[in-house]
Amino acid sequence: MKPLFEEKQRYTQWWLWLIIVSAAVIVTGVFMNAVYVQLVTGNPWGDKPLSDDALIVYALFMISCMIIMLLIFFNSVLEITVDRSGVSYRYFPLIRSWRRIDRENIQAYELKKYYLQGYGIKRDLRGNKTINVKGNTGVELVMFDGIKLVLGTQKPDEFLNALKKMKNGRAD
Repeated sequence: MKPLFEEKQRYTQWWLWLIIVSAAVIVTGVFMNAVYVQLVTGNPWGDKPLSDDALIVYALFMISCMIIMLLIFFNSVLEITVDRSGVSYRYFPLIRSWRRIDRENIQAYELKKYYLQGYGIKRDLRGNKTINVKGNTGVELVMFDGIKLVLGTQKPDEFLNALKKMKNGRAD
């Protein structure tokens, strides 16, 4: 079935990457310095130093966490597809398999602007969910059971047009 709309979004904001890479470099630098000071110079690192083995394990763990964090952000992609029968989305690697909302389950939709929302997946206590990778614009899908899903988009007009065609059952 030919999609009416497709969008892929990645984290491309320079300032976000500056924060993420800076944090990874600082944490890695601190632990590499700790290992150097304690193992090479022979001076204990900190007021209550760990044993050499514990320091190595802890440093390797923290550096591994930084590498994993960078890989997750680098590989993250929000994918949205609208076809005649519904809306599909996934947010790899956190939501690996496609999630589908059938046309019959969508009661309404509207464009939403949000501020200070942040990025990633957010849920509220009622089960509503927002998935956003960049910007402050999303399309809110309201299901018949009252649950709302906001999908961030960089192509709001195209997304809304595709939803209109989907709800009307047209594929032109």
